This record gives sequence, structure tokens and C-alpha cells, in this order.
Amino acid sequence: MSKPALYYSLFSPPARACILTAKLIGLELDLKLVDFASKQHLTPEYLALNPQHQIPVFVEADNEIFIDSHAIMAYMVSKYAKNDDMYPKDLKKRARIDHMLHFENGVLFQVIKDMVRRNIYGGEAEFNPVTLEMCSNAYSFLESFLGDSPFFGNSAVLTIADVCLNTTLVTLDLLIPVDDKKHPRLRAWMERMKTLLPSYEDVNLSGAKVLCDRIKKTMRGNKIKADSITEYD
Repeated sequence: MSKPALYYSLFSPPARACILTAKLIGLELDLKLVDFASKQHLTPEYLALNPQHQIPVFVEADNEIFIDSHAIMAYMVSKYAKNDDMYPKDLKKRARIDHMLHFENGVLFQVIKDMVRRNIYGGEAEFNPVTLEMCSNAYSFLESFLGDSPFFGNSAVLTIADVCLNTTLVTLDLLIPVDDKKHPRLRAWMERMKTLLPSYEDVNLSGAKVLCDRIKKTMRGNKIKADSITEYD
């Protein structure tokens, strides 16, 4: 039987979350790199997989297609994991995990999207005050949500909520560092995740650095452009 395929690029926190989840449950994937530089995500072949031209995309062995990282992670664990620890069948436990998945998508990941919109495509040379406030609020919420639990969603074990939150947080922390004094529990959780997630350095951190470097490089270019315009005004 053929392996499920995952279309990915490591700069993407959602794609990394799917890769790490598969590793955690022992699921071998046929990884298919999507080259954004050559606009592979806009080809007719890729749009047939995902009309939203985003990654990741999961293609099951029977050619069933799933998009959205949260749905993909939940599906992989539900079908392939040896137990339901990472995505509980208990409805109350699952609701708490779902809450954190929605928070990651609707609040935390929106900070990265705001950076991309303003700093990569909008020409801004510094992080906008709105972006900084969004990030600060997200960090504070996460500090509160974590409380005294070792994992998010008041879970005693690692779940897909921790995985997806971590891949996004690792990226943001390189750009707007988590303040250890304001958010000690969040920082401690991030340190624990370094030892709990497989391929942390070569998948998670290396992918985060790619996106971080792209944003910082574009911001430097935006500043040079803005300075040159000011010089000749």
C-alpha cells in the first residue's frame, strides 16, 4: 500500500506541524516539496489539489485529499496513532484541544500573516504597532491558558494543540522574542518542547529560520528603499 503524501515547505509552520505530528505517531509520509519561488503552488496541477493554493495538503493512499493543517493533524492521529492521547476522543478533552487549535489559527498565526502582509508585501520596514500589540496579546493569552498544566488544553500529555502552537511560536520567537519575565510558563513550555518534538532542529527550527530570514531581509530592503526616497525628497 502506498504512503500518504504531504505537500509542504518547511518555512510554513502549519506544514511543519503536520510533519512533526506524523513523526510523533510513527506515520511515514511521502513528502512532496512545493517550490513557492517557481510558483508551483499556482500551477493547475496544484490548484486541483487545493484551490486556495496553500500548504500543507495531505493526500491519502486512496487519493482522498485533505487541506488545513489542523484537520490533517486530527485525521492522522485519529486514523494512524496507536492511541488517542494526541487528539482525545473524550468530548470534553477534545473541546479543550479544539479551542487551542482555533486560537492558534485565529489569533496566534494571524500575527505572522500580519507581518507577511505589512512587511513582505506592504513595504513596511519596521514591525507595525498593530502587529506588536497582536503578538503581545497572543503571548499573554497563552501564558494564561497554560496555567499550571504541562501542556495546553489542560492536558497531562502532548497533543496536536502543542505541536501547532509550537511551530508558530518558534517562528514568532525569532522575530518578536517571548519575554521570559512576563511569560515564564510559556518560555518553560517552549524549552520542554525542544526535547519532546522529533527533528526539532532540522525540521522545526530550520524551517522557522527560513521564514524569519525572509521577513527580516525584506524589511531591510524596505528600509533602504524608504531611506533612498527620503534622501531625494
